[in-house]
Amino acid sequence: MSKNWALISTSSGWGASNMGTGAGAHTIFHSFDPLNLNSARFDHTFFEKSYQINAHPNGITLPKLPFCSTNGEKRFAHVLNTVQEVYEYTLDCLYHGFTPFVLGGDHSIAVGTWSAIHQYHQKDFGLIWIDAHLDSHTPETSLSQARHGMPLAALMGYGDCELTSVGFAQPKLKPSNLVIIGARSFEKGEQDLLSQLGVRIMYMEEVYQRGFAACFEEAVALLTKNGQHFGISFDVDAFDPSIAPGTGAAEPNGLLEIDVLLAMNGILNHEQLLGFELVEFNPAIDIQNKTLNLIWRFVYSIMGEKEWKRLQLSQQRGHA
Repeated sequence: MSKNWALISTSSGWGASNMGTGAGAHTIFHSFDPLNLNSARFDHTFFEKSYQINAHPNGITLPKLPFCSTNGEKRFAHVLNTVQEVYEYTLDCLYHGFTPFVLGGDHSIAVGTWSAIHQYHQKDFGLIWIDAHLDSHTPETSLSQARHGMPLAALMGYGDCELTSVGFAQPKLKPSNLVIIGARSFEKGEQDLLSQLGVRIMYMEEVYQRGFAACFEEAVALLTKNGQHFGISFDVDAFDPSIAPGTGAAEPNGLLEIDVLLAMNGILNHEQLLGFELVEFNPAIDIQNKTLNLIWRFVYSIMGEKEWKRLQLSQQRGHA
């Protein structure tokens, strides 16, 4: 049974080291299909309903303003406001019978997305986190204090009390219900926390050895056993920067497009999927729309649209 997807476009970079991410969702939302498979804008191509959050109404004048500067408190206040908006819009989306597709923006918004999903469904769920980073810092372990490096810790109940208590005070995610795929850049403090909690992490070395498809299939199987539902949070920096340069924390030796698109083709139709999140696109540092165009192909693929199959065949013929 197909789902009715609603887009929650969240233009916020307040939690990122490079706030240029704050223009990402707006750019994608208003872009048109570069594949020429239809003439509609992004939001109209894939979604039944859309919401927009603009956390930078006056623009982004200082994209690399340090989080730990004198403006740190102001930035954190903006993070909290945005997370709360995402939480409320996600709940509204769910109450109206839609499945949320949250588009960022920096990854701190995940606290709002998955807190709302837990609040609405009132049950434990699994989460597949596909990312170059572990995103499990707390203020005590983070040198930058950038909150986009802390959402997983917050969802599991560690870190800023303002973030851990979004919606309600209890943790929203059990460590046993989390699988991280593609991590290749991290610090000891966050890795130690995840190790203590027993979180399943498929580092990039494992992905290379086994293949992304095998890792992704294992994660889905692990988190859906006994009928449990799950969500997916995908950071653009999981891709190799050679194909996705438009992200603020790019790391070499990342995922390849064909591996991801084939493995995740049609995943949004999975009956146990509760929501999807796509974050960290920074258009200011994209190169000739490489990342933007990749995002279009990626969304076509995860939607399982017949147009993606046609595109895939044309690419295969082009390489023959």
